[in-house]
Amino acid sequence: MDFSISKTKFGEKPPFEYPTPLFLQEMGEEGLIKLFSDFYDLLVDSDIGNFFPQDEALLEKVKAHNVKFFIEACGGEKHYTNAVGHFDMLKTHEMFSITEKARREWLGCMEEVLKKVDISPEAKQSFWNFLETFSKHTVNVDERLELEDLVVSKK
Repeated sequence: MDFSISKTKFGEKPPFEYPTPLFLQEMGEEGLIKLFSDFYDLLVDSDIGNFFPQDEALLEKVKAHNVKFFIEACGGEKHYTNAVGHFDMLKTHEMFSITEKARREWLGCMEEVLKKVDISPEAKQSFWNFLETFSKHTVNVDERLELEDLVVSKK
């Protein structure tokens, strides 16, 4: 397994491939639900936990809502589209200041839960490759500008 993370070039929206159907076949919907439940449990205790509800009941709603998208992205039923309609990645994430560092933290939590899943390396790699590239679309803060602002404001 190669869990490498390439750097995001701010503003770039690289093309990505959805995971192979093998991932969902091996995981099943129930397996994906568990994977994302475990994932969100890690996220709330991570350095980006402030992006997620700390209230357990609200977190369960987020888990149930978001896993619908990933089931669909993996070739499953259109639970997300039927419930919400078209998914707009940028609009959904624009209320958060997502840096490259936050993206790496998010991927690190996913790596931790994926390592525990007993499926083929091929299926796992396909899902990782999708997330690694897809997550670049959520980065909406250029950390270089933040650093420049700090340097200028201290002068």
